[in-house]
Amino acid sequence: MTSNAQKLGNLFLHGGERGIAFRDTKAGRINTVVTPHYRHTADYPSQTSASTTSSNGVYLGRSVTYSTSYGTPYISITLQGFISSGTYYWAWGLYNGTQSHWVPIAASSVGGYSVQGKTRTISTIQGNQTMNCAVPYRGAVHNMSSQPWVTFDCRNETNGDALYIYGSASSGGGDSWYANSNQTIYIKEVLIGYGPTTGMQYDHVLHG
Repeated sequence: MTSNAQKLGNLFLHGGERGIAFRDTKAGRINTVVTPHYRHTADYPSQTSASTTSSNGVYLGRSVTYSTSYGTPYISITLQGFISSGTYYWAWGLYNGTQSHWVPIAASSVGGYSVQGKTRTISTIQGNQTMNCAVPYRGAVHNMSSQPWVTFDCRNETNGDALYIYGSASSGGGDSWYANSNQTIYIKEVLIGYGPTTGMQYDHVLHG
């Protein structure tokens, strides 16, 4: 008979940096539980904007240079945003401009708050797995609204990589991204920090 210790060892495959990777038996894949640890690194209160001219996303004017010196490979971001009136909704994500790929979502403060609008296939101990990288909007689509915290998994990024906040016109659920030069995404009050932060919106966080 398999002991409880053996069962636990089979479930928890290894510990990541301030996170635990485990086998999700329902999903049939490796998932990660991130552990509480947050260090504020960037605060951008002023508004930026970009016309949604590409279905691959456009740079929304805010970025972070990935550093391995903070003791965690997770970056958490919250912001306020909206898209101007028009055909589509909006979605956003974190794009690695140095290596030209998307950064996977590890966790968020809203269930199901990651979709396949943009994905990344990563080699894991259980084989290649495709990770969601797109974040659908929340709140009023055409009025400035707080977006829940989202934690991005940077374990496969490299120290010094330039990570950009990208956005796009999208379907309501964020699964499909579109080019539409007649709409513009606006963001402000962007907070970026190392470590997972979930369960809060920007409204509950002070600057500094």
